[in-house]
Amino acid sequence: MFFRIQSLFLSIAAGLSISMFFTNMIKFVDGLTISFWEYTPARIFLLVTSVLGVIALSSFKNRLYQIRICNLATLILLGFQIYLAVLFFRREPEMIFTINTVFPLVAAILTFIGMRYVARDEAMVMAASRLRKSKNKI
Repeated sequence: MFFRIQSLFLSIAAGLSISMFFTNMIKFVDGLTISFWEYTPARIFLLVTSVLGVIALSSFKNRLYQIRICNLATLILLGFQIYLAVLFFRREPEMIFTINTVFPLVAAILTFIGMRYVARDEAMVMAASRLRKSKNKI
């Protein structure tokens, strides 16, 4: 499972999604902080993206299913980043966003790259099975 490069990409993406549970999203000038967990839409996005990241990482035996899960996770992560961008542009002057607000974008990129490697492996397996079938007919 962890011998392939796509497992590395998918595990880092899932780790970034899970790490957002424990990090702050907004710091105020007066020292208060707000985490991702305090906004209800962010809670939903965090739960869904974390679960999809773990499912994509653990479904290595069914590559077509893994590709579909990776595509869905990428789209939801991009939606989460768009939501955070809307929050960023509607912010008050005393709000300071942390670097953790770009984690969904990084996780989406890593999930997409992992999906490309999974698709490449699936294409190799299909080509090898096609060659095996044609060899048996001769």
